[in-house]
Amino acid sequence: MRKFWLTAVALTLLVVGVAPLVFAKTIEVPKDYQTIQAAINAAQAGDVILIAPGTYKENLTIRKSIELRGADAGVIVDGSRSRSAPTILIQRTRDVVIQNLEITGGRRGIQIERSRDVIIKNNLIQKNRRQGILVTDNSQGTQIIENRILDTAPDEGNVLGNGIILNGDKNALVLKNFIVRSAWSGLRLLSAVARIEENTFEENQYYGIEIWPNWVDSPDVPSRATVLSNTLKNNVRAGIFITEESVAEIWSNTILDTQANSDKQHGHGIWVADGAQVSLAENTITNSQGHGLFFEAGRVSLGANTVMLSAGCGMQLEDGVWLTLIGSAQLDLSENAQGSACGTPRALQGGAPSSLTTATLEPGEPVSSFVIRAGERAVLPVRVAYPGRLKVQAISLTHDASLVLALFGPDHETPIAQARSPLPLSLTVEVPEETIALGTRWQVVIENRGESNALVNAQISVPVRQGSCKDITDEFGILLDNVDDAPPFSEAQCAILYSSLRAMPTEIRRTVTSITNNPPDERVAGTYVGNGQINLFGPMLRRTLSFVFIHEMGHAVQDLFMTSSQNARWRELFRRSGKDLDNFVSDYARTNDHEDFAETFATYVDDALGLFKIARERAARGKPILLEKVKFMAEVFKQLGPGDSISTLVYQVRLKTDDERTRLLIRRISVSFDSEGLPVLPTLIEWEEF
Repeated sequence: MRKFWLTAVALTLLVVGVAPLVFAKTIEVPKDYQTIQAAINAAQAGDVILIAPGTYKENLTIRKSIELRGADAGVIVDGSRSRSAPTILIQRTRDVVIQNLEITGGRRGIQIERSRDVIIKNNLIQKNRRQGILVTDNSQGTQIIENRILDTAPDEGNVLGNGIILNGDKNALVLKNFIVRSAWSGLRLLSAVARIEENTFEENQYYGIEIWPNWVDSPDVPSRATVLSNTLKNNVRAGIFITEESVAEIWSNTILDTQANSDKQHGHGIWVADGAQVSLAENTITNSQGHGLFFEAGRVSLGANTVMLSAGCGMQLEDGVWLTLIGSAQLDLSENAQGSACGTPRALQGGAPSSLTTATLEPGEPVSSFVIRAGERAVLPVRVAYPGRLKVQAISLTHDASLVLALFGPDHETPIAQARSPLPLSLTVEVPEETIALGTRWQVVIENRGESNALVNAQISVPVRQGSCKDITDEFGILLDNVDDAPPFSEAQCAILYSSLRAMPTEIRRTVTSITNNPPDERVAGTYVGNGQINLFGPMLRRTLSFVFIHEMGHAVQDLFMTSSQNARWRELFRRSGKDLDNFVSDYARTNDHEDFAETFATYVDDALGLFKIARERAARGKPILLEKVKFMAEVFKQLGPGDSISTLVYQVRLKTDDERTRLLIRRISVSFDSEGLPVLPTLIEWEEF
C-alpha cells in the first residue's frame, strides 16, 4: 500500500507537476495577423512579434512578456484614433521589449504601469501628447535606451508635455537617448531612482532634466539620480533642476546655451533648490542666460567645474545653501558677465564683471564683493530672535586662504567664539534666553589675514521657532480638524502652517477660523468654504503646502478683510486683464477675479522680489496691469508705524539648509512706499524670519 502510494505520487508529478516545454515563436504582422493587437492577443510569453513596415492606426495594450520589434525602418504605430489613450500601454507584466518602432499620435507614446524590467530601445517616439514615455504605478527596472523622443506636446488645457516621466521607478536606466523640443521638460523624475547617462537634451521648454519627489503620492520620498556625461543644450529655465531634498550626483555633463523664459527669468545651467543634496564635479557649463550655477537652497558638495560666459554670475549662492568642497575644487569661473561668484549671505551682494578664478586670484584684480581683499574683513549682520543653536561656517574657494571667523553677540566687543584656518571654519553656539533678552543683533566677522584676495562663502543658520499644532490653536484661536478618512495634521505640517500664520499681520491672520485636513484629491489641493474655513487635501511638498495654504488664506482675506471698494477695484483690474497671460501671475489666476486675487496674494508672499521684477519688465513692454496688481497687494499689507509713518510688508518663502536639516522659513521686511505706490527695497535686506 505504501509503495503504491509513492508510485502514484511520482506518476502524478510526471503527468501534471511539470509544465510542458514551450518554445518562443515569431509572429509576423501582417503575414500572420492583420493587426498588431491581434498578434499580441494570440502571443504567448516570450514570443516575438515582428512587424513589417507600414502605418498601423492602433492603440495597443500589452499584459504579457513579449517583444514588439519593427522588421525594418518605417514601422509606424499611430495612436491618434483615441484622444485619451496611449499609443502603447504596458500593464501588470514584466520582461517586455519594444524596439525599432515609430510611436506617435497618442496621449503618451508609451505608458508603463505596474510592470518590471521593460526595455524601450531604438525607437522614434514623436508627436505624442503629455509624455513620450510615462513610467508609473510602482513599475521597476525600466530601461530606456537609444531612443529619439521628439516634439512632445501638451494635452488639452496645456497639460505638461514631457519627453519622459519616471514616477516611482526605483531602478531605472536612461541611456543614450536624444530628447528634443518637449513642451515641458526633457526628463522628469518623481520619487524615482535612476541612472541618466550619455543622453542629449535639446530645446526643451521647461528644463532639460528636473528631479523632484512626487508631490501628490509620496512628497516625503525624494528622487535619487546619477546624472553622468549628458549633453544639455538650448533648454529653457535650467539645464538641470533639482529640488525638495532629492539627491543627485551630477558629474561630467556639458551644459550649453541655457535660455531664460519669456519673462527673461532663470536660464541657469544647474539650479539647486529647496533642500536638494547634490554633488557636482567635472561639469562644463557655458553661455547660460542666467547663472551658470544657481544654488538657492540645499547641501552642495562642489568639486572641479568649468563655468564660463554666463550672462549672470558663474556661481550664485543664496543664503539657503550649505556648501562643502570636494578635494581641491579647482573651479574655473571665468568670463561671467556679473562676476565669478555672487550672492548672499546678506551683505555679500552680486559682484562687478570679473575674470577671477580660484586658481588665478591676484591682488589688484577687479573683484566682486564676494571677494575679501588681503588684510580686510567682511562684517555680516545677523538677527537672532530665538534661543537655540546658531551655526556659522566659512569656506574659501581660494586655495591657501588664511581666514579668521569670529562671532559677536549683542553689545559684545570681544567674540563669543572664534576659529582660524585651516579651512573650513565652523562655529556652533547655543544661544540662551538671557542672551536674547540683551538684544537680537549679532555680527559675523570674516578677516582675511593672507597675502592675496580670498573668494569666500559664509553660511549662517539661526534658530527659528518651530510652532506646533497646539500653538496654532492656543496662540491664534484657529481650529484644526480632519475628516474621518484623513489623519490629523502632522507636527511637520503644523510647523509650516504656524510659520505662515505668524508671519501675517494680526488683522489678516484673524480671517482664518479653521483648517481641516482631507484625503488627497487629484483635482484640488485646497478650498475656501467661507467664514474663514479652509480645507487642505492630502500630504504635499513643504513649499506647496505653504503656497496652497496662503492661497486659501487669500480667499479669506478677500472675503472678510477687504472693503467693498477694494473688491470693486480688484474686479476692475481683473476685467482689464482680459485673458492675456502677461497680466496674471499664473494661468490658473485667469479663472475668475477670486482666483486671481488668491494667486496674486500667494505669489506676493512666496516671492515678492521675483514678482516685482517680472511685473516691472512686463510694464516696460507696455503691459502694466500686473504691476498695478503688485501695488494693490502692497496696499493690502500696509502698516501704520511710529509717527503715523506708512510702510508695507514684503515677503519671501525659502527653504534653508544647514549641515543637519532643511527648514521652511517665511521671511518679511517692513519697507516704505515710493511715489508710485511700490515698495522701496533697501540695498541690504535684513529679513525677519518665521
